[in-house]
Amino acid sequence: MKVSARASVRDALRLRAAAIDLLGSRQPDWSSLAACSAGTWDAFLRTERCALALKARIAAAEREVPDHVETAATRELQRILSARGQLLRIGQLAAAQGIPAIVLKGGVAALASDAPVDLDDVDVLVPPLHAERLAELLDEEGFRSTGPAGPAHVAGRIIPNAVPIEVHFAINDLELDDATWRRARQLDGVPGLSRLGAADHLWHLLVHTVVTHSYRRGSLRDVLLAAEALRDCSPTELEDVERRVATHPLASPLADLFTMAREMGEGGPVEHRFRREAAANYLLRGPLGWLGYSRFWTGALVSALFSLLGSAVDRRREWAVACQRPPLSSPWGFAARLERRSPLLGRWSRSLVKLGRIIVCRAVAWPIAMAARRVAKR
Repeated sequence: MKVSARASVRDALRLRAAAIDLLGSRQPDWSSLAACSAGTWDAFLRTERCALALKARIAAAEREVPDHVETAATRELQRILSARGQLLRIGQLAAAQGIPAIVLKGGVAALASDAPVDLDDVDVLVPPLHAERLAELLDEEGFRSTGPAGPAHVAGRIIPNAVPIEVHFAINDLELDDATWRRARQLDGVPGLSRLGAADHLWHLLVHTVVTHSYRRGSLRDVLLAAEALRDCSPTELEDVERRVATHPLASPLADLFTMAREMGEGGPVEHRFRREAAANYLLRGPLGWLGYSRFWTGALVSALFSLLGSAVDRRREWAVACQRPPLSSPWGFAARLERRSPLLGRWSRSLVKLGRIIVCRAVAWPIAMAARRVAKR
């Protein structure tokens, strides 16, 4: 019998529920893992990015690993191995030049964990005065710059057949101070590279997932990463993170992610949180995949969609970000020329375009948000 390639959001949510049970060391509904279409598996695995962990759990239960999981796990492992190689290379360059370098997020697990997770790129934090120098050293090694610089990092660096590298001089949505650098600790067996202190590392993972990239709230890859970071914290450090969560404007989703990571790390029942966010991602990657990608529209549409699924704080934050003075020149040629000729007019024009784009994207995102809420509730 031919298997349908179409994605079902409801089936993807059932897959997610089974995966949460399995990753939390409970018996899942095995039928959910066997009866889904190729499109459903694709939407689920591209959203959750947890194929390597799923493969390990399924194999440990002496069950047959589905082909979709096997294929995705192989891709994830290839990216992890690539990231390790990139980080070791960066460590050698940093050590030779005396540049303090801190590995961020999934890069820590790639180097130091028995259960690493998927990566799209490698993030390394260096003091602002050293960021351009490290980027130049990478260029001398054969890397080339790609894409624009960001408010927290220089332009990314790439080399064929390897994950990209981002050299950061700041961290979005986090304040870095001297104490953060003092709490950093050397990565065992990796000269030239350090990691954030345990509490800072966990806090960064929570903020990065919930605040910086709200579409990733509840992503099982990020829950697994946070669960491992949580296990690395002492009771005092956990209390510190809980205090930071409680005083943040987005305390509720931060607390949900913290609790979900703790439940998964403890191996007990894990509540199926972030169902609406998962449903929205499955919609975008499945039934609405025809929307494709646009540099101008896609990021704004995703931001609008997940602010509608979030709280009033998310929606106010979306407006506040749009109203901020752009820190960098526009990546669009016409806008960049206008800014050079008339900086004030250029900035006003960019701000008006951004505000108009939010209004249009919210109108487009509203029915998608309603559909995600409806299917998640069912």
